Amino acid sequence: MKKKLIFFIAALLYVSAILSIQWFESQSANGNIKSVGDAFWYAIVTLTTVGYGDFYPVTIPGKIIGLLVIIGSLGLLGFIIGEVTVRFNRYMEKKKNGFWGTDFENHYIIIGWNEFGKKVANQIILADQKVAFVTNSKADLELIDDLYTSKETFCLFADYSNMEAYAKVNIAQSKRVFVNFKEDSETLVFVINLKKQYPTANVVVTCSNPSLKETFINAGIDHVIAKNEVASKLVASYLFEPHVAAYTEDLIATSVADEDSDIQQFLIKEDCEFADYEYLDAFMKLKKDFNAILIGLVQDGKVLKNPDKKITIQSGDYLILITGGQSRKILENFFGVHQGE
Repeated sequence: MKKKLIFFIAALLYVSAILSIQWFESQSANGNIKSVGDAFWYAIVTLTTVGYGDFYPVTIPGKIIGLLVIIGSLGLLGFIIGEVTVRFNRYMEKKKNGFWGTDFENHYIIIGWNEFGKKVANQIILADQKVAFVTNSKADLELIDDLYTSKETFCLFADYSNMEAYAKVNIAQSKRVFVNFKEDSETLVFVINLKKQYPTANVVVTCSNPSLKETFINAGIDHVIAKNEVASKLVASYLFEPHVAAYTEDLIATSVADEDSDIQQFLIKEDCEFADYEYLDAFMKLKKDFNAILIGLVQDGKVLKNPDKKITIQSGDYLILITGGQSRKILENFFGVHQGE
C-alpha cells in the first residue's frame, strides 16, 4: 500500500511538472510547447530516451522544470522496468511451480518423487501417456523439469496436505493416481483425506508391509501393490524358471523396441469390430492380422483369464493382449483408443 502511495504521489508531481512546462512555455513568443499535447509528447520522448528534439523548453523556468522532468523520467523509467521485471519473474515462478494448473485429461498423477517414482513415470511416458507430478520439494521440481518436456509432463509444487491444490493437476479427469510415499502410515492417512476430497479418484499405492494391504483396500484404495510380495515372486521365479521370469519381466514393462513384448489392454468401443464377437473369433483375428495374442478379458470389472472360447465380447469390455513393440500403434488405430484406456 505504501509503495502504491509513493508511486501515486510521484506520478502526480511528474504530471504537474509537465503541465507547468506547458504553462511557462506558452507564455513565451519563442516557445514551441504551446499545448498540453505538446508537453506530454515532450515528456514521453524524454521518458523513452528517444529525444527527437522537436519540442524543448526555451524559458528559464521551463528549462529548470524540464531538467527535473529528465531526472524524474530516469527514475520513473527505472521503476516501470523494475516493476515489469518483478511481475514477469513472479509469473514465471508461479508457472514453473504449476500455480496455473494443467489442462491434461486422461493422464496419470504421481504424488511424491523419488527414484522409484521416476521409473514408474518412465514406463508411462514410454507408452505415450501424460504424467502430472506433485512434489513438495523445489529441488525435485528442478530435476523433473530437466528430465521431461512440458508436452508429456506437468509438475506442481505444493504442500501434500493441501487437498485443494490437487485440482490444479486436474485430478478429477485423471485415469489413476499413484501415491508414492516412503512410509505406509503416511500413505494411509494421506489417501483417506484424498478420497474424502476426491471420492472418484482411482488411487494406486505400494506398501512395504503386506499385512496392511487389506487395510488400504478398506480405506477405498483401488489397487494396492505389496512391494515385497511382487519382488519375492519374481525372485522365486528366477530361481526355478529363469526363462519364464525373464519373459514375465519383459511383459510387464512398456515395449520400446520392435522385438520387445508387452501386455496391453484395449477398451472395446461401441463401433469396434470386436463388439459382439465371440472370444475365439477375436483370438484368431488378432493373431492373424496383428500377431497379437488375446489372453484375457475384463467384463463387468472382473478379469477373466483365458475365458471360455464362446464367451461374447461386449462394448465396454477390455481385451488383454500380448503384443510386440511394432504392433502398438497399429492396434491403437484399430481399437480407436490408446492402450490402457
